[in-house]
Amino acid sequence: MNERQKKFAEFYAQSGNATWSAVQAGYSEKFAGQNAGKLLKNTNVAEYIRELTEKAQDERILTAKERQVMLSDIARDGHLTQDRLRAVDILNKMTGEYVTKIEGSISADVSDPFKGLTTEELRKLADGE
Repeated sequence: MNERQKKFAEFYAQSGNATWSAVQAGYSEKFAGQNAGKLLKNTNVAEYIRELTEKAQDERILTAKERQVMLSDIARDGHLTQDRLRAVDILNKMTGEYVTKIEGSISADVSDPFKGLTTEELRKLADGE
């Protein structure tokens, strides 16, 4: 991939406009109008655009710490009480403050494989004999 193709890919990743990106990268308007689509089909250019787009998307995603900071700011400084309570609720869920309560009974039939063994037999098992 040459330098102009690289610049084209960078402009295209930002704008999504192939013709404009080609002109910005240094291609003539005539070339851009007729060949911008071909640039997009170039395997190296297309791969670079994909990498740039993916990187930009990754950078836009908040980390868990960033989300916690944002919610903490809302919880402290939010003007509406319901917004503050909601932020605290979400933070509590994120950090595992809430314990899910399971109601009902659990029953299971568990058999004891050592039932009926003597103390001596159990000691032999424990000692690996």
